[in-house]
Amino acid sequence: MVEGDHVFTTHNALSWETWHRHFGHISYTGLQKLYNQHLVDGLKVDARSLKPDCITCTEGKLTVKPFDQPATRARKIRQLTHIDLWGKYDTTSLHSRQYYILFVDDLSCYVTVEFLKAKSQASSHVKAYLTYLKNRGRTPQAIHVDHGKEFINEDLKSWCHEQGIEINQTAPYSPSQNGVAKRMNRTLVELTWTMRAATDLPEFLWEEATAHAAYLRN
Repeated sequence: MVEGDHVFTTHNALSWETWHRHFGHISYTGLQKLYNQHLVDGLKVDARSLKPDCITCTEGKLTVKPFDQPATRARKIRQLTHIDLWGKYDTTSLHSRQYYILFVDDLSCYVTVEFLKAKSQASSHVKAYLTYLKNRGRTPQAIHVDHGKEFINEDLKSWCHEQGIEINQTAPYSPSQNGVAKRMNRTLVELTWTMRAATDLPEFLWEEATAHAAYLRN
């Protein structure tokens, strides 16, 4: 059968609902874009199939109003990184971790997630991430973080000053000022919860589910 520019046969094409689950409960709009623009190899869809409402997606949605978009964006990849710490998760992961630190590039929105056993490890992970960028020719110029002491401590401030990296802090008790990282955190949490709920995975696999959600998002 031929529909538009897509050629498929029903025996090897999966339904929209099946691909929705395979891609970590991505929206049908996003899935349609992947299909229409040929962005994924092997994405064979039965275009005649239905796009039913997903109960687990509905249950996983949060009702927080989106934070305002930043006024300006970085002009180069890795120039500005938004950082946020998530946790403490009630259930310890398979690798004995209860936190993760999220890095979001301002221009590309590429996501990097590192998992932690304690909040005290956050500062060392920030330095390791920024050093990784610098060693690969992506010189970081600034980071955007909240007022948590795991970020704003003398060790990290001194290190960033030596490296010529600016620290942009949000005002105390103002999570909306770190909106890019907060929105991405919400996206990962929703995807993780939905995938686990839809497949009945044990809760201690939240770390693997979060890493997979970040991979799908990228």
